[in-house]
Amino acid sequence: MKEIDIIQQIKLGEVSKVQFKERILDNYDIGCELVAFSNARGGTLVVGVKDKTGSVNPLSYQEVQETTNILGNIASENVVPAILVDVETISVDGGSLVVAHIKEGVNKPYHDNRGIVWVKNGADKRKVFDNAELAEMMTDCGSFSPDEAGVRDATIKDLDENTIKTFLSNKFEKVLVRKGLVGDAFREISLDTVCSAIASGHDGEKLLRNLRFIRPDGKITVAAMLLFGKYTQRWLPVMTAKCICFVGNSLGGTQFRDKVNDADIEGNLFHQFETIMDFFTRNLRHIQVGDEFNSKGVLEIPYTSLVEFTVNALVHRSLNAKAPIRILIFDDRVEIHTPGTRPNGLTVHSSAHKPRSCRAIRFFSQMPFICFPTQERVVVCFVPCLRM
Repeated sequence: MKEIDIIQQIKLGEVSKVQFKERILDNYDIGCELVAFSNARGGTLVVGVKDKTGSVNPLSYQEVQETTNILGNIASENVVPAILVDVETISVDGGSLVVAHIKEGVNKPYHDNRGIVWVKNGADKRKVFDNAELAEMMTDCGSFSPDEAGVRDATIKDLDENTIKTFLSNKFEKVLVRKGLVGDAFREISLDTVCSAIASGHDGEKLLRNLRFIRPDGKITVAAMLLFGKYTQRWLPVMTAKCICFVGNSLGGTQFRDKVNDADIEGNLFHQFETIMDFFTRNLRHIQVGDEFNSKGVLEIPYTSLVEFTVNALVHRSLNAKAPIRILIFDDRVEIHTPGTRPNGLTVHSSAHKPRSCRAIRFFSQMPFICFPTQERVVVCFVPCLRM
């Protein structure tokens, strides 16, 4: 970083990723700042600038040496687990500034040496007490997979056998075809018979264990309940969607053309997918594209795009957020709101793919009626309609 860059940043003031300190007077306070940066998206700490006024008070050579050493000690002793801090000095009139760069942590959540977790909140920071927020941090850095958590008191009897068979018929299609288990022959046999044909000596429970849908302790995983559950919302009540077609373009509107009842959309991901696609097809306009009068119309928003948006919303949603997916159709647009924030530093323009529900994505894509590229999760998708 050059002097002109740091001076420009000082003029802009403190923001979420930039903090000023005139001197390091309290190691614990600085440790809390480093914790907050590590739990957020990283940031920069500039020592030698008054945080209240933005005026520069450069450090002497001896102060620079002391400050760099103290920062290293704080990163090791006041941040748990310890982090690495990249420290540089910037020469300015009258002395130097010490600039510490903190990367986003890969082992969240970080806490101070008193056990308190901090995150950035605007230019300031705040404590974290909510378990869901802590779980979200762990999910972001890969140390916790919420879709592999157990569903308390659920058993294999709470999973829909036909949905499991449909999944297995697609995943192990070559094996089943080779053994002649297709068509009516496949539909008439039990789940245990299908599993035995796929892997000798395996019944439904054993095969689901091998596929990690049942945990070693015997609990059904969240992924299994989402994909195959008979009454998914009995166990996971917020894993659903709200579908409303408004009259007009205002979210505050009180007139609706269509609304899916909660009871109608409740079910596993495949049932939710089909219900949402039915909602789209009956509420979006069909446009005539051929020259002939009787040529078949197409949806004003391409069906394949709606499939991808819907699948992304269903399988990339945050399983830690206690809120449903919202699908809203207005006269001039369609909005798809997925609970949660973008994972681990992703932005709208990020090309990296960091799924939240790895098992749900992988197995949902193996259903015969789903074909989609798993792109970055859509947090809020605004799709303009072609209505006049």
